[in-house]
Amino acid sequence: MGALKSFTTAYHEPQNPTTSRLRVITDQVVRLVPGSTCINWDLPGAGSVNSRSLAPLNDKTFNDKRLGIPGGEGVKNSAEVYVQPNTPLTVVYSGADGRHQCLYSTYFEPEAGADYEAASEYCTIAIYKVVKNGATGEVSRGLVKSAPAKVCPSVSPI
Repeated sequence: MGALKSFTTAYHEPQNPTTSRLRVITDQVVRLVPGSTCINWDLPGAGSVNSRSLAPLNDKTFNDKRLGIPGGEGVKNSAEVYVQPNTPLTVVYSGADGRHQCLYSTYFEPEAGADYEAASEYCTIAIYKVVKNGATGEVSRGLVKSAPAKVCPSVSPI
């Protein structure tokens, strides 16, 4: 049941105000598990953040939401959400290309006041820190250190 909940339940943004933000770009489904280095859909806040799947029950609450993360102009299939800084965040991609199905996950720890971008393609996710130069307005992206996230012990992987 927890696996189905992960698709039909929206991610819960932190209740306390935070300045850390994440843009999720995908053509499939990306879900977040806050406060964890592994996948557990029963944890508070876990759920879908960007769903481009045609499945009717998938939660699409955050699709196309904008918070003003730099460099998002013209970006399609994205959603921007607040994330809790200084605590692990697991990002889970699931998708299919017609013949194969894939589940890929990674985790990282957002810094306070920073903007991030999770760009996913089939079976991969890259996490970037997004920085806007105040003087020139130029936006740069730097790859963020992340690590593979496994399913927490005795939890369904889907």
